[in-house]
Parts: sequence; structure tokens; C-alpha cells
Amino acid sequence: MTILSSQSLWQAIHDRLAGDSQLMADISGIFDPAPEGQSLPYLTIGEGSARDWSAKDFTGQEHLIDIHIWSGQRGGGEIRSLADQVASLLNGQNLALAGHQLVALDFIFFENFFDGDGQVRHGILRFRARTIQD
Repeated sequence: MTILSSQSLWQAIHDRLAGDSQLMADISGIFDPAPEGQSLPYLTIGEGSARDWSAKDFTGQEHLIDIHIWSGQRGGGEIRSLADQVASLLNGQNLALAGHQLVALDFIFFENFFDGDGQVRHGILRFRARTIQD
């Protein structure tokens, strides 16, 4: 049994996103990290953190997970559309985790901006997940 549910949660999120045919038709893939020269748009499941969320009767964790959207479109329409798809696929969903149970998966925020080169638009979605150990 694993103590941290981070890997299982990351995999469940990846599988949920990769299993959606519309999202996958709109992006070139989901990566960690993206290969050099990957065609845009694509997603990366990026940084995250986990902390104790236990109580007297269960062992739990609270996770913050960032999903990054990368787009070559100058306008923000593509990023906003992809962010909406991702949020709809994850917010409030009950994903199956190995060795743990997902109690909640909630959208926290979305922002988008141009990367340092001014050519690639970058969006970040953050989700909060709470898990308990089986």
C-alpha cells in the first residue's frame, strides 16, 4: 500500500483527460513534460503539492494540481475553450484511484498569459483534490 496518493491521482486525471475523444481531437497530446518541438496546442499535468488531511477516523491528503495548456494562437479563445473542456471533465468528478478514494476534486482557478517569448499562450488550471487511504 502506498502512503501518498499523488501518483494514482495524477494517473486518474491523465486517464480521464486522455479518454475524452473531443479533447484529444483538439490537442496534440498530454505530456509530462512535452517533447521538444511538440506541436501546439497540448496539455501538461504539472506541478502539484500534497499535505496531510487526516482526521481521527481516516488518513487523508489534500492535493493541489496544476494543468497547463499551451497554445500558439495569439488570441485567448483556444486557451479558454480548452480550459473549459478540462474543467468540465474534472470538476466534481469521482475518479478511481489505486489504494485510495477520491473524496473531492474541485476547480480553484484559471489564468492565461503569454509565455516569455510572446509567441506561446500559456494557461494554468488549478484543482484541489482530497483523498483518503483505503
